[in-house]
Amino acid sequence: MRYVHLYFTCIKRSMISRLEYKKDTIVALFSFFFSNLCSLAAIYFILQAIPALSGYSLPEVGFFYGFSMLPISLDHLFSDEFWLVAYRRVKDGDMDMHFLRPVPVMFQVFAETFQPEGFGELILGVALITVCALNLTVNVTFGAIVVLCVGAVFGAIIITSLKVAMSALAFIFKRSGPLLQVIYNFSSYAKYPLAIYPGLIRALLIFVLPFGLFISLPVDTLLYGKYNPWLLSLAIIGCAAVFFALATWIWTICERRYESTGS
Repeated sequence: MRYVHLYFTCIKRSMISRLEYKKDTIVALFSFFFSNLCSLAAIYFILQAIPALSGYSLPEVGFFYGFSMLPISLDHLFSDEFWLVAYRRVKDGDMDMHFLRPVPVMFQVFAETFQPEGFGELILGVALITVCALNLTVNVTFGAIVVLCVGAVFGAIIITSLKVAMSALAFIFKRSGPLLQVIYNFSSYAKYPLAIYPGLIRALLIFVLPFGLFISLPVDTLLYGKYNPWLLSLAIIGCAAVFFALATWIWTICERRYESTGS
């Protein structure tokens, strides 16, 4: 309970700090919303020229894209500070203050920042799913709804775990941002149906960097009933547990190797 109280205290402080510059916050919210809107517009124009993408219609592709925004936006809300760790906080020596406090360093990084810009992505994702679902014949079942919720929540945990593991390498190499960006960019492939990719890419996005596991497969379950929703939910939850445990272990190992840059 002490850490729960401390977390919300830190988040409150972060929000007060962000809202000190209200116009900047509003611009940031709309910029994330607008950037994703532009991506959607690009898909729309492509599919106007190509009526179907490997047999998938515009509403189907839009549903995949909209659902992909849910776990990404949840991760964006709570763990955006790890980007700064990967790119500059270790290199600039800013991490020294975290090591001097009697609180776990990883907890401090999580509690450092809350990004309200993620709400723009979340709102757009929900709106896109709703609009596309109205133009599709969807056989909604309780299991399909459960696997979508599991994919969104535990998918965010998997994304965050990858972010934690990659940013932890900065403790050794001083800067791991480019590597984190490469790993994160693979999430873009999961915004489209996995069936459009060759087998090697599909295997990579399910078993190695499992963006497809918690984005594409739950949507396939809802729209086409391809997978057992309960077994898929267990697979996603198990994957999230393994990735988070592995990320925590990597962070702990790398944290012991931390040396101040002296800058």
